[in-house]
Amino acid sequence: MSDETPVPPEEPRGADTEIHRLKGRAVEMGHWALLMVHDGWAAFHAGDLVAAQKVLDRDTDLDRYDEDIEHEVISFLVLKQPAAVDLRTAAALLKITTHLDRIGRLGFDMARITTPEVHPDVPEVSNLLEAMDRTVESMVQQSLDALLEDQAPLALGLFVRDDEVDRMHREATRLVVRELVRDPMSALHLSNALLVARHFERIADNACKIGEKTIYAVTGQRRSEYLPRHPYTPYFLEKPRPK
Repeated sequence: MSDETPVPPEEPRGADTEIHRLKGRAVEMGHWALLMVHDGWAAFHAGDLVAAQKVLDRDTDLDRYDEDIEHEVISFLVLKQPAAVDLRTAAALLKITTHLDRIGRLGFDMARITTPEVHPDVPEVSNLLEAMDRTVESMVQQSLDALLEDQAPLALGLFVRDDEVDRMHREATRLVVRELVRDPMSALHLSNALLVARHFERIADNACKIGEKTIYAVTGQRRSEYLPRHPYTPYFLEKPRPK
């Protein structure tokens, strides 16, 4: 083993240092939003009003993150007058924080519809919502990793995962409709469960938007240049039609 002291990597200077700090601030906000999603779902699932209130109380800090980062990015643009990648990244951060705020607010909304009543357990619905929670939380973390590490390929991988969340959302709709026919008395809880599934689907969409802005910051490419839009079809027409 060599006795030589390893030379630490050179620290970025000037605008690069500030951009790295600003991205770190956005990641902090992302982790706060993720905490609201995780705990919002847990509170709803358990019918825990105390836990739900704790999620609601975090909304003020989420707003503060959004306002502070916006102010810091604007100050950076005015004082440093960046160009190229740094300019694109700063512009992207202004939109990314908006998507992070929406993610946190969706966790807030799950907490807000929490009720303490004991509901009949529907394992298929509960298990599917648990799977959606794990998937979308992982997607948000992936979008934050891509942002912090300037990894366009990592961000690009989000779009395939979004298709799977869309599929789970459609399956949740099918299961809830089936259970409503079987047990109309659980309509309130089942409709709220379907709303939670919709919130998860929207969280995945916002994770993709963060990935989209990261790709733009790193490469300068817009979504239409690397991912043509799906030829969307009404959901009804996706099913095999009776002969």
